[in-house]
Amino acid sequence: MARPRKDGKRAPGIQGKSGFLYIVISQNVLKDGVKKSEKKWIATKLPDTPENVKKASEARMKFINRKASAPIDRNISVSAYTELVLSKKKREVSDTTYSSYYYRGNKIKEYFGDTKVKDINEIMVENFLDNLFEVYNVQPRTVKDTKVFLSGVMEQAHKDGIIAYNPVKEVVINKNLAAKHVKDKNTDDEFFSYEEAQLFLSKVKDHELYELFYVTLFFGLRREEVLGLRWQAIDFKNKIMKINHTVTKGTTITRANTTKTVSSAREYPLTDEQIEMFQKLKDKENSYRSLYGNGYFESDYIFKHVDGSLFYPDHPSKTFRKLIRRIPELPQSITFHGLRSSCVSILVHQGMDVKSIQKWVGHADYETTLKIYAKVKDKEAKREISDTMNTIIHLKDYEDE
Repeated sequence: MARPRKDGKRAPGIQGKSGFLYIVISQNVLKDGVKKSEKKWIATKLPDTPENVKKASEARMKFINRKASAPIDRNISVSAYTELVLSKKKREVSDTTYSSYYYRGNKIKEYFGDTKVKDINEIMVENFLDNLFEVYNVQPRTVKDTKVFLSGVMEQAHKDGIIAYNPVKEVVINKNLAAKHVKDKNTDDEFFSYEEAQLFLSKVKDHELYELFYVTLFFGLRREEVLGLRWQAIDFKNKIMKINHTVTKGTTITRANTTKTVSSAREYPLTDEQIEMFQKLKDKENSYRSLYGNGYFESDYIFKHVDGSLFYPDHPSKTFRKLIRRIPELPQSITFHGLRSSCVSILVHQGMDVKSIQKWVGHADYETTLKIYAKVKDKEAKREISDTMNTIIHLKDYEDE
């Protein structure tokens, strides 16, 4: 049996260590304002064998050529450098996620403009974050997210040797401005109770989006999931509905055979009544197809306009908001996404366990379901306490006055 090779040099810029090969690159870095040469070890994950040394050497040359082909100008502006970071993000994340980076990046570019990255300091960062509150009237969460993204930009600039340290790290968001810009929100109104859900459906039973609202509420679907429902996802024979396609809005509208997470891809059993509902929707679609003739827009999507043209992703949300305003008996702060939380609320009220609810709505983690579960239980407990106290602590009879 051959002895394992000792750690050490295998080829120019290639080192063996603990049975694996590493690429070793010398690079200049700024430390305390002084440029120093430093070795960077890059794991190849290749086992330390003679045949892999050649592969590691080739990988090293590609890495060096890539670094050499894109030198970073130390006088680069914040706007230009942020654009470089955004272009890298676009390759790494989904379009929906990228849209949030794009928004934050635009605010950074707009504020700092041609200011050089190397000239940014803590005071400038503080002023920028204050500006987000004072000029754009955004909520603290938005300011926090923008600060995190700006810190990432500056951290990359530090790695690229443009700046000696990250000026964003130690900056604290102005608490007074944050408190001033927090929007009032009653967390109890983020979802319907069982009775409120029934009332909502009864009020919108004649609306063209009734079936879309019903399916969203019954199955606890995300907006991108209900908009992504296609006829091929409905198995009329076996009475099954599959969630395997989504419609999302980022910088563009994306229609893809993917779901938000692995747990989001799921199947639901359909009742006879639901099969009949989908069949009626199919019949209605066929009648509209005949009515519009060549002017009908063909697609396999279930929920769309009467001429077959597809809903813009915001359409259900905006329509829901308008309908809620016409029903003052219902909580006015609820959003379309609240129908998904309402499904969880109803299942909790019916005594279903958290794990089963998590699987039903496709939450990626247990904690998300648990938070809604806790809210529902808290709301129910308060109502129960109120009813109990009412039987003990009585108000005087004002009719006697």
